[in-house]
Amino acid sequence: MSWEGVDHALNRVCGEADDISFRLASLDRHVGYRLLRDADLDGGTRHRWEGAQAHVHRLWKVYDAFRAVVDRALGIRENGGGDPLPDLTFLLTDESVVLPPAERSPHEHGLPGPDTERITPAEAVARMTADYEAVTEVVSAVETAWDTLHPRLGELETMWQEIGTLSDMVELDPEEHEGLREQLVREGETVRRDPLRLVTDTRVDTSSLDRLRDLLDRSRGELRDALRMRDSYTENIQRLVSAVDDVEQAVVRARDLRTRVVAKISSPSAADVPDPVPGLRAAVVEMDALRAQGDWRALGARLGRLQRSIHQAGDDARERERSLAGLLRRRAELRGRLDAFRARAVRLGLAEHTRLGELHRQAHWELWNAPCDLRAATVALSAYQRTIQELSGTGHPGNRTTPGNGASDGETDGGVSR
Repeated sequence: MSWEGVDHALNRVCGEADDISFRLASLDRHVGYRLLRDADLDGGTRHRWEGAQAHVHRLWKVYDAFRAVVDRALGIRENGGGDPLPDLTFLLTDESVVLPPAERSPHEHGLPGPDTERITPAEAVARMTADYEAVTEVVSAVETAWDTLHPRLGELETMWQEIGTLSDMVELDPEEHEGLREQLVREGETVRRDPLRLVTDTRVDTSSLDRLRDLLDRSRGELRDALRMRDSYTENIQRLVSAVDDVEQAVVRARDLRTRVVAKISSPSAADVPDPVPGLRAAVVEMDALRAQGDWRALGARLGRLQRSIHQAGDDARERERSLAGLLRRRAELRGRLDAFRARAVRLGLAEHTRLGELHRQAHWELWNAPCDLRAATVALSAYQRTIQELSGTGHPGNRTTPGNGASDGETDGGVSR
């Protein structure tokens, strides 16, 4: 090797030694690495971390041997004397890195140890790079898992503390939520000691934490309701009664409207309007018995369920009212279209056409008959419109009312969904 080649190789290995040194220092300062080093790991995470530690140990051994070669080469290059070119060529290109014997496990003590291993500087760099990447892969995987899992676990633990506080305030048996506490302990152990158990194909699986969060949130909500019931029972009952009154009014409106619709429209048939009010009022009355027993937890749970039931009943009554009103709007819409088509026929001079007149009378009878069949009226109106188009020689309808595959939404059944 020429002096130019030696200097080039020496600069390269010095840069590689400095780079590895920087990586080792950065690794030692890395928060995730320190957490792993101090953690009491378990399961698959512990197994992978033990493998990573073996890589770190091997990385340091190779680095020390490699650094010794680099320092020796630098010393020879600086001191000169004699003909150092062969020594430098050997150190920089040949198997000059001497690795100590691999450590033996306890059951191997007393057996002959393996000979030392000699590798080139290039091989040493390749090994150190591979070991470093193996370590950082494990650290990164655990760190990513912890970054996702720890905030969720922290939220669950905060929720649990609030549940404990609320339980004390409503004088609940400490064992009431023991099952939730045990689940939280198990999830916490997994997150802290074996986070990689929750990683599949680089994706962190939070489903178990999310399920536990739902359970804790439900229990916390029930306890909050229980506290509200304990502190403001009368006010809460009054609000429930008022909400049931609102549902009753919506049901009355829907039933009155259904009576009018049934008298005016035969098809589509008007949907029934059930009356949930008696059951809701009975449920409110039953809460007095729980109050007499001082069962605030049951009252809280009942309050949440009853509020949801009242809300759903009100929404259902108002939706039925909208659906029934839609039938009347559809009839009015069809009547308006018939008048518009009739006016068009007059403008075209077709008002006295025998066939067209008969179709107009049929559509008019369907729409003004009581009760009205919206399906039949839609068909009759479509036939009247098509005939106007045929007689006038136009082929593009202005307002489609034709039932079938080409019909507009809702026209085959009178335009109202049931």
